[in-house]
Amino acid sequence: MGGGIVSLTGVAIALTGGGVSIAFAIAIVTIVIVSIPYAAVDSAMPTVGGVYSYSTRLIHPVVGYIALFVHFLSQSSIGLYGISAGQYMNSLNSVFNPTVVAVVIIVGFFLANLAGAVIGSRVGLVMSLIMFIGFATFIAVGMQNVDWVNYPPVLPDGFGKLLEAAALLTFATGGAIVVVELGGEMKNPGKAIPIAMIGGTMLAGVLYILISLVAAGVLPIAEVADKPLSIVGGEFLPPAAWAFFILGGAMIAVISTMNSQMLTGTKSLLAAIDDGWFPRGLGAVSKRFGTPHWLLTILLLLGLAPVLAGVPLGELASAVSGVVQLIFVLVIVASLRLRYLRPDLHERAPFKLGPRTHWTLVVVGSSISIYQCYLLLSSGVSTPMLLTIGILALTAAIWGFIRYPRVKLVLAARTRDTGSSWVQSGETAG
Repeated sequence: MGGGIVSLTGVAIALTGGGVSIAFAIAIVTIVIVSIPYAAVDSAMPTVGGVYSYSTRLIHPVVGYIALFVHFLSQSSIGLYGISAGQYMNSLNSVFNPTVVAVVIIVGFFLANLAGAVIGSRVGLVMSLIMFIGFATFIAVGMQNVDWVNYPPVLPDGFGKLLEAAALLTFATGGAIVVVELGGEMKNPGKAIPIAMIGGTMLAGVLYILISLVAAGVLPIAEVADKPLSIVGGEFLPPAAWAFFILGGAMIAVISTMNSQMLTGTKSLLAAIDDGWFPRGLGAVSKRFGTPHWLLTILLLLGLAPVLAGVPLGELASAVSGVVQLIFVLVIVASLRLRYLRPDLHERAPFKLGPRTHWTLVVVGSSISIYQCYLLLSSGVSTPMLLTIGILALTAAIWGFIRYPRVKLVLAARTRDTGSSWVQSGETAG
């Protein structure tokens, strides 16, 4: 469970009203379809920076660079979580300016990660327990206040908007997929990753559906559309429980997800630097803290940009969710390539798929993701945002054209020295 549920439920309600719970169910099914090939490749070949590494090693270095660019764009979700945190704190007390809160939280987590501060496993478990209690309280009390007789219609604006909401919510329900960036740093990743991706998604999904039923069923849709969950929570929770839900549920969900984003966001970039796509100095690590300060600074700027530009939460969510669909496609295609390029790794994997099942999941998952990407970028993103993405893509293409000869030399030298271009910093680190 993470920041997606508290950030995007109101946006999804604005799209499909009472159908938000159905949209969550569709999103969960989609993520499970995608998660199974993800789990297969990460079980066979756990690595650090999997989005880039799998696309590069299993498809082509240029495809890996494209995956890296798309992954880079998706890190603007740091700003999404900052904006969401600002909304929740503002609903708690109007003295909290949403933009100021967003900036303070993003900068705060940047400084914490820069200094090498990490949330220990025990602290993380305590935070997760508090968050679960906050959400459970919202569900338990909220269910008693849902107006089931006059529950809002599930298709107020048609089936297309329901599908758009489901596409948007794949970002909220796909939190477990982030482990693809950390496989090389996990203990027993071959077994842990499938459980985390598939089991974690399904368990969180049940809670998400229950939360969304309450979110859409207590107040009129006009009062909760594009609004944080604190608005509907304030209708039925006692003041103390309401404050606990905001601080212990919503805020912990947002800040834990943001911290995770800072932690994993540099992994693919470090792998790409190791391959020669960028100067090694960009991946320099602080001697004092052992953290990649320049890359973390880039994530800071990427997170602050939509906040300071005043990008609406719904539009930012559609843009981020749209580009994430492309990451899904590249990684699941890479998972299929693995079984043919490295049958030795595939056969030794603790979790593997039969050929027919694998092909079916890749074809279905890719088709759904491509359609959802089109749906989100064509319907939920403004022309200025699309132009911004286009300019960034053109800049990245020019840089890639300049650096590709260097990358070929690096990969050729690695193959000559080790017998394989597969060996990289991420894999050896594991």
